[in-house]
Amino acid sequence: MNETLKKIGITTEERYECIYTTIDEEGNKNSAAIGLKYFGSDNIGCRIFEGSKTLENIQKTKKYVINITQDPLIFTKSTIDKLSDEYFTDDSDIAILKDAGSYIIVDVVDINEQKPENTPIDNDQSIFMIKGKISKIVINDESIKAFNRGLSGIIECLVNFSRYKIVDDEKRTEYMDRVIENNRMIQRIGNEKTKESMELIKKEYEKN
Repeated sequence: MNETLKKIGITTEERYECIYTTIDEEGNKNSAAIGLKYFGSDNIGCRIFEGSKTLENIQKTKKYVINITQDPLIFTKSTIDKLSDEYFTDDSDIAILKDAGSYIIVDVVDINEQKPENTPIDNDQSIFMIKGKISKIVINDESIKAFNRGLSGIIECLVNFSRYKIVDDEKRTEYMDRVIENNRMIQRIGNEKTKESMELIKKEYEKN
């Protein structure tokens, strides 16, 4: 399982942003952009806030699909809108993105509710930790890798740094705030190379 997932860029070291697709008891399909953590072997996990359609479907069907894509429109519509049926395959019993580079079918093993005080985000909603077992992996295109959350933070910091010397103090403060936030995220979920990169970026910011 490890080697198969490596082909699409997934290891135990990082966190990834993927499109989770589910189906309800009436056959209605749903999609959402959600983080992915791979624990090794065939173990996989994610966190979902209460109130989402994805969580409701997972609780009822005990199954979901992780779609590997880097299509910005799919990420956007899955977050702020709703994907129409044309984005999905014709399967009537499972929700799979038609143009996914790869997809992973997951059977749910455990759903554990965590109260707000035990979650990293400050709000009143509970968050549910969902643990699952990979039952099937289909690779359609090895060139499409899972979107790496840590790398996106590094790229943002580097783009801002390239402009740091030519912007005003207000903008510099904004850029520094983004460095602090990205560093917090990378220290929690990044691999060793990402953390080393973040340290180099911080040192450069501190020089200026």
